[in-house]
Amino acid sequence: MIAMIIGWKYVIKQKNIIVNNFEDCIVAGYSVLESYPRQCKTPDGKTVRAYNLGYPIMSVTKDLLLLERAMRYQPDLIVWLVTLESMPASRQLLHPLVQNNASSIQSLISNLHLRLDPNDPKLVRPSFLDRTLVGQRRNIADIVRHQLYGVMWAATGVDQDYPPDYERAAIDLEADESFHDLKPPTLRAEDLAFDVLAGGHTVAGNVPILIVNEPTLISDGQNSDIRYNFFYPRWAYDQYRTLMAEQAQQNGWNYLDLWDLAPKTEFTNSAVHLTPAGSKMLAERIGRAIAGN
Repeated sequence: MIAMIIGWKYVIKQKNIIVNNFEDCIVAGYSVLESYPRQCKTPDGKTVRAYNLGYPIMSVTKDLLLLERAMRYQPDLIVWLVTLESMPASRQLLHPLVQNNASSIQSLISNLHLRLDPNDPKLVRPSFLDRTLVGQRRNIADIVRHQLYGVMWAATGVDQDYPPDYERAAIDLEADESFHDLKPPTLRAEDLAFDVLAGGHTVAGNVPILIVNEPTLISDGQNSDIRYNFFYPRWAYDQYRTLMAEQAQQNGWNYLDLWDLAPKTEFTNSAVHLTPAGSKMLAERIGRAIAGN
């Protein structure tokens, strides 16, 4: 997931508080506009804007596609949340957003020398009919419907409602050591899409990127000695963290590993979906890292 911050370089001192990012602006008590993007105004009229470019299904290649488009807005800082599920090299072309933007993906592959096949059949190449109004009627209907949903979301402030009795993330797990098509005991650097992360830094140029390994649920239930959670066997996740730290050091990336930040009680229906309180913990910790604390 990509987040983009504009205006974080403005530094204002008041009441011994330095405001140099969105979270600092909120902590200082300055007004927050409930708009999209969310905005926080400092006393001298400067505005810090934070854009959440998260899009369902985890994939760093999907993130790279969004990052390249987002650079036209001239961000001051990019926060890139990653996790092992977003990193397998063999799964980078499975995201619908990636598949349906074949020309953009092919350009990224070529320009950034990514270890992906630009002629992979998973990339969608629409026919002439597919590009007509008739061929696009389903997409057009979806756009209209989603815009109407946006009115309701804006009016209620709710875009996803969790009922009190929703099914929580699994604590008791299967005795299964597999992770997609990867098997123990060894996870190799080439099994993961580190080239995509490197490509993101090339796309960002001089704009700083903070890569964050996002929190994941740590189970203490059945077979928790084999798996951390539904997504991750321990052998794969532990080696992923080691490889990520090594790649960050070798490449000079700004990297923050927050894998165990949140207790298991602060996850909702998935081992990677945080509660509001868990999200607040994550935002505050990232905010401190941005501020250099």
